[in-house]
Amino acid sequence: MRTLVTFGLGALTMYLFDPQQGRRRRALLQGQLARAKRLVARRDAGTTPELSYRAYAAPQGARHPGR
Repeated sequence: MRTLVTFGLGALTMYLFDPQQGRRRRALLQGQLARAKRLVARRDAGTTPELSYRAYAAPQGARHPGR
């Protein structure tokens, strides 16, 4: 098991520190982590936006197409 973890960490390191695409990959990862951090902060504050279907696609009293 330790060998698999070591292999995985080595592959991740090579992926992120690739001379040609590593900088771009690290920037994308940094952006994703920042977004996740903001979402968690909003959830803790109780201001998470409604992400359900009914909030955006189906207003009150609207029927589904085909029904």
